[in-house]
Amino acid sequence: MLKILCPTDFSANAEYAAEYGVHLANALNAGLVLIASYKVPVVTGALRSLDEKIQEALTDDLRYFAGKYKPLVTTGIEPETVVVQGNTSVSILDYARKSGIDLIVMGTKGSSSMANVFMGSITRKFFQSSTIPVLAIPFASRQSFDGNRILLALDSHGIGNQHSIALLREMKKTPGVSVDVIHVSKNGEKIKFNANTGMLAGIVDEIIEIPGSDPVMEIKHFVDNNNVGILAMVGRKHSFLERLFFETHSVSELFVSNIPVLLLPD
Repeated sequence: MLKILCPTDFSANAEYAAEYGVHLANALNAGLVLIASYKVPVVTGALRSLDEKIQEALTDDLRYFAGKYKPLVTTGIEPETVVVQGNTSVSILDYARKSGIDLIVMGTKGSSSMANVFMGSITRKFFQSSTIPVLAIPFASRQSFDGNRILLALDSHGIGNQHSIALLREMKKTPGVSVDVIHVSKNGEKIKFNANTGMLAGIVDEIIEIPGSDPVMEIKHFVDNNNVGILAMVGRKHSFLERLFFETHSVSELFVSNIPVLLLPD
């Protein structure tokens, strides 16, 4: 059984991501875990007592938060709640690795401004550090997973991570979901995927080749003019992903499309 983890800070963005996570868990017949983290303020005195009070209050809040989504669950698998202590991204990713999580679903602000593309810097840290696929849900997208077209942006290196491929295979099993590969070629180059891309056999419906010198803008144009539900990309150094982090204009232009973005570890 797949396990989906939804970090939350109880914001409106996190609430929408949790709702998306519930619908995704229903579609994949997966278990859902809602998680929150906290740090104990540096003060003198009885830190143990303060730690316990913060954890108890956060646990109560998280259970109440989870209760709002129970009526939406159709799998019969009740959502779990977990509270962890420490730096947000570090503590949650540590839990995810130790608990066999298959996918992390979290909210973003979905703005065209670089400062607001990610939920503060937290989602960016998850994208940069996670060895588990991360699905970022812009609040403005107001979508659900049902009937989605997943567009996978690939370069010539393809994709070789078994965990990422297994997730795509499970998502493809959902009725109404298709998986297409898009590649932007320069100067008439013909795509020659790495041999490991053969692992996508039986998953990919169509390979779309588009000529252009700016992959980000070409992909954005395609997303804006086609029924794309999720944009997926491989988190590889010196790749398309790095442009998203370091070229502000490109980032803002892409994310103004306000569709969920799935980062697949390489």
